[in-house]
Amino acid sequence: IRPSAAQQQPDTQPSACHCRAMQVGAKVSLSDGRKVRVLADEAEIAAAVCEEFIAAANAAIAVKGSFSVAVPGGSIVAALAKLPVGAVDASKVHVFFCNERLGEGKCYKGAMKNLVEPLGIPVAQVYQVPDGTPEEVAIEYEALLKGMPRETVGRSLSGMPVVDLVLLGTGEDGHVGSLHPNKAEIRASGCGKVVLPINEGGKTSVAVSLDFICAARRVVLSAAKASRAPMVLRALRSGSGCFDCPASMVCAQDTTWLVDKDSIAMYAAKNVFDPAVAHLQSFWDIPGMKAGVITGDLCWALLRFAKAKGFAIPAVNCTSTSTVNAVLEAGKDLNRPVIIQFSEGGSAFFAGKSLANNAKQASTLGAIAGANYVRAVSPAYGIPVIVHSDHCAKKLLPWFDGMLAFDEAHFAKYGEPLFSSHMLDLSEEPHDENIGICAQYLERMAKVDLILEMEIGITGGV
Repeated sequence: IRPSAAQQQPDTQPSACHCRAMQVGAKVSLSDGRKVRVLADEAEIAAAVCEEFIAAANAAIAVKGSFSVAVPGGSIVAALAKLPVGAVDASKVHVFFCNERLGEGKCYKGAMKNLVEPLGIPVAQVYQVPDGTPEEVAIEYEALLKGMPRETVGRSLSGMPVVDLVLLGTGEDGHVGSLHPNKAEIRASGCGKVVLPINEGGKTSVAVSLDFICAARRVVLSAAKASRAPMVLRALRSGSGCFDCPASMVCAQDTTWLVDKDSIAMYAAKNVFDPAVAHLQSFWDIPGMKAGVITGDLCWALLRFAKAKGFAIPAVNCTSTSTVNAVLEAGKDLNRPVIIQFSEGGSAFFAGKSLANNAKQASTLGAIAGANYVRAVSPAYGIPVIVHSDHCAKKLLPWFDGMLAFDEAHFAKYGEPLFSSHMLDLSEEPHDENIGICAQYLERMAKVDLILEMEIGITGGV
């Protein structure tokens, strides 16, 4: 059972997470570590960009004597014109570029006008993208980044250049820099490239890769105006992200979104994002689809896609980390979504059979531990995962209540439930009682984006 759109609207006491998200001045942390700052308008976002720049620069200079920043063009760089002279030691600042249209130098010109000249950054420490073919320039600029002294540009364990700060504006379609939805450049993520050549329709450019962006010590993204609200909703609810919304895939060591009250409005109100799916070729084409645990609208979209395409998603009861891993490995090998579910008895086994379970406390503990384990490891397997609890009879409702309480706490902190869905099996009870109890739970579950499976009548078995 999926709560209706009307049911999903916030009641008179919406969740703590979304109350904070609706307020100007709020600072919210998402479950994947990304942070969101809510400002009043574009002017406040511009001021916040300067604050973030100053904080990152002074922290880096204090630790290693230099500060490296990668900038794009557009409004986020224009905001830097408001930086107070003397706020950072300009002699220690090194400027690189996230993207550049070859032969035009717009990003370079914008940085010179708004950042380099006003602050007095040495021109020798501004690393302009050279001219040439996209392939030649990409190779040359990558070599430049990799050849910088370690105190200026660090290295990740994989050898990726690590700058101290990346600034990114966002488009209404979710693009960042020159990484556009579903293009080859964003699909190159994970390949270890640093700079990518772009030649599209005769327009040539280069762009740093998502791998480079996510390797940075800090990334700041800005998104203002109501026109970006659908994108912000997508990006912040997408977890590990999706190719059709590159902004959703940006997740560095420290990632901060600067939004205004208009661009965050849809996310704050938790509007339903329920796309048409029957025409799609793959479940990966579902907007927002990601690896790892999926919940709410995204989970429901996957179930609708499976129904439209006539395939089943296997649901396997798991009793240990080993059985969880086996299911995830099978899904990875087949590139298919899976449902990992926990029964009441299996949950107790997961926690340990020596624990007291007279009030289903061991079953609750085991289910919560299992769900958290799935959340921790499933993104590494590269497939979508639904976390579900199996048949719950009336006598097992204390177990159900325990899990639901954890879902509500998780939602209040992170904006999504711990589990994707739960099952009530009250088929042994009178029909009206079955429906009545399920309706009560559905009303409660709707407020935290949980899907309810219920059983009516005797379905039989094998």
